[in-house]
Amino acid sequence: MDLPAMGGRLARMLAADGAELLVTDIDPVKQALAAELGATWIEADQALVTEADVLVPAGIGGILTAEAIAVLTVTAVVGPANNPLAHRSGAEELAARGIVYAPDFVVNAGGVIHLGLMADGVDPSQIEARVRGIGTTLTAVFATARDTGATPLAAAEAIAQARIAAATAAAPGKGPSAVGDSDSDVPHLG
Repeated sequence: MDLPAMGGRLARMLAADGAELLVTDIDPVKQALAAELGATWIEADQALVTEADVLVPAGIGGILTAEAIAVLTVTAVVGPANNPLAHRSGAEELAARGIVYAPDFVVNAGGVIHLGLMADGVDPSQIEARVRGIGTTLTAVFATARDTGATPLAAAEAIAQARIAAATAAAPGKGPSAVGDSDSDVPHLG
């Protein structure tokens, strides 16, 4: 796990829940955070070849090239970094290796949901509920992928496109921005 802002927050939450963490960052100063969390520090060049259950590329987009995917020893990739896949074909390569991929735009939707709803003046408890709904969305993504034989990336894109179409149809003239309307019955990411 990289330790920029998002990775650091996630590492703190996982450590608090008792997870055994292997972490890295291109900035060796972040070793202090690793020590604070009781995490094992690994060198950045070992991040993709170190055996682990889940890889969380939190800092660098495009890190999952075909070459990188070929050497992964994880069972899942949950990438809150924007675009961890170097190429769209990476989703198929991960699936072919039996590695579960949680698409970045689903798992990192919390920030967009939070900021959009805060700007609309939505009550913080409602925002929290919407952000927690990301887990339900991710479950739907995996179920759709399983049921259709698609990758989780293709399933997530199909779900997002359907939600945008539904939002547009439900609010003529408003366009896709209606997805964030707190008073609508329009499906949403979270």
